[in-house]
Amino acid sequence: MRNGIRTAVVIILLLAPALCLAGIFTPTGKITVKAVDPCGQPIPDAYARVTFYTPKGLGKGLGTNHNAVRGKTDVNGFFTASAPTIRTCGMGASKEGYYGASKSFTFTERSFLNRWKSWNPTVEVKLKEARNPVPMYAKRTQSMKVPAVDTPVGYDLEKGDWVVPYGEGIISDFIFTFYIRFPSNRDWDCSYTLTFSNEDDGIQEYTPPEDDFSSYRWPYEAPEEGYSSNIRWADYYYPSGENKSDYKKDRRYIFRVRTKRDEAGKITEARFGKINGDIEFFPNGKIRFTYYFNPGDNRSLEYDTERSLFKWPRRTAWEHEVTVP
Repeated sequence: MRNGIRTAVVIILLLAPALCLAGIFTPTGKITVKAVDPCGQPIPDAYARVTFYTPKGLGKGLGTNHNAVRGKTDVNGFFTASAPTIRTCGMGASKEGYYGASKSFTFTERSFLNRWKSWNPTVEVKLKEARNPVPMYAKRTQSMKVPAVDTPVGYDLEKGDWVVPYGEGIISDFIFTFYIRFPSNRDWDCSYTLTFSNEDDGIQEYTPPEDDFSSYRWPYEAPEEGYSSNIRWADYYYPSGENKSDYKKDRRYIFRVRTKRDEAGKITEARFGKINGDIEFFPNGKIRFTYYFNPGDNRSLEYDTERSLFKWPRRTAWEHEVTVP
């Protein structure tokens, strides 16, 4: 009898790693989400979720299954959930009138009770208030072919097209001058200069705070000052192996266009917008960027995703439609 028990124990120990991969011995994690506003005040009745992940199991391929536990925060902004999970799980919260936010949490050590030792940590999720979302011309240019090189080319943000004679645009909100040299895949360079039509038009980079996990990672309004009259961007690869790219994955821009001043030098009119990501230019002559253009007489950068001023045909909506604020 004892020999049988010993044998069973040995078998279980030998199979433990495989059983863990199969999800049988995946430790349980417990975590509490606390929804708060930017001032740290709790937000009750917010929709909250914690997503736990488990291995698919033997014979079911690589990857994980996910189990999203959902509920509402209590009067103090808390929501607690528990389930078997691998080290990292995700969480988030949302509520009408706020921008949703999401974060992740990584457990660090197991206990002997087949659960994570850091039991029930509280993770704050900050929700920003939605103050003044406005309709905008928002477009994702998905590898758009540039119409000319070595000569200024205008782009109309409201029309979403190059300015005549290259497209149906009328106002040159952006003026690009492109350069391409492409002898081969191992010897090429491309660049552009972006300028503007009016003396007080311009662009500036914006970097969100590192602790901002909101779906809206922008200031509420565009700055009144601080705009540069141009930007220059380049990317190249030479046969020697030397290469360089000005591309930055997390780069963002805020811009001002259609700016007018009165005789006293005061700005009387301007239109503002933002670019989510870098403006990428490729040696095959295509450009890619995502922009939001607010045609109203205000500096709001909050895009109302339900009121896009572009009406995309269904067949092209996947390419151009912008669904994040």
